[in-house]
Amino acid sequence: MSRTVFTGLLLTAALQIAVGCADAQVDAVRSRGEATPRVTVTAPVPTPAALRPAPITLPMRVVRGNGGTLVYVPMRVNGRGPYEFVLDTGSSNSSVDRSLVRRLGLPHTGQQHPVQGVTGSGMVPVVKVHRWTLGGLPMHGSSLSVVDLGIGVAGLLGSDELCRFGNVVLDFRHNKLVIQRR
Repeated sequence: MSRTVFTGLLLTAALQIAVGCADAQVDAVRSRGEATPRVTVTAPVPTPAALRPAPITLPMRVVRGNGGTLVYVPMRVNGRGPYEFVLDTGSSNSSVDRSLVRRLGLPHTGQQHPVQGVTGSGMVPVVKVHRWTLGGLPMHGSSLSVVDLGIGVAGLLGSDELCRFGNVVLDFRHNKLVIQRR
């Protein structure tokens, strides 16, 4: 074994240790008639779990009464807040309460959106939001239906936004909302 190849093997071993036992190979390459070691280092391929962002844990407020349970989560709208939105998996579209529209001066789009609930159905106005977030996570929708919730809440966070996350866990024991992004 030539001194050059031996040196290449030692270099390979050192590189494997340096990169955390990554796969490394030494190839003999002919250059001007001499064997020159070429070292190829391949880092381990991260597993899908390693590529997934860390879960986000947020406080939630749980209110039980009148035969039901409401879960409130902190939302920021156009950089202001946090405001309490009801987490409503049964709602197919997120919405904002009329009182928050007035408080923030959210501009109306001139459009109407159909809504349906347990008390009936109808058409409601739509407002434009620049940015709204849950624990720093931006929501996709930029237009929200305006509703009169009448329960002292700023809006509803519906399944239209919740379905974008990989997992949404409601930890009732610790009053925490845990979101695992895809």
